[in-house]
Amino acid sequence: MERERKPRDQESGTELDQLSLIKQLVLERRYHFSKKVLWFIEEGFFEEADLRACVRNAKGIRKIEDDELGTAVNGCKYTILGHDRFGNRFYTCGKILLSEHDQQLYFFITAHEAN
Repeated sequence: MERERKPRDQESGTELDQLSLIKQLVLERRYHFSKKVLWFIEEGFFEEADLRACVRNAKGIRKIEDDELGTAVNGCKYTILGHDRFGNRFYTCGKILLSEHDQQLYFFITAHEAN
């Protein structure tokens, strides 16, 4: 179920707060990739640097959805629209998880060039 695009409650913070957190996690290289994203990287569709560039230059979160697996710390998945390192429109979808050491990390579920 897609959530409305409005500020979140105090527990999950505002959309801008969430984007800032995701950007910080990516900047600190505190992220993991799904098997799907790893496959895209291994097959040469894009590089890890494109994912970082997309998040780094994003102006906002395009879509927030419920995490149907229930593993995200705040129950949300985020679609972030930005640009890859060549300036092409690019999007990622991911969620914030807790690592085995209770550290937050960003988990890239999928990524693609955007049309």
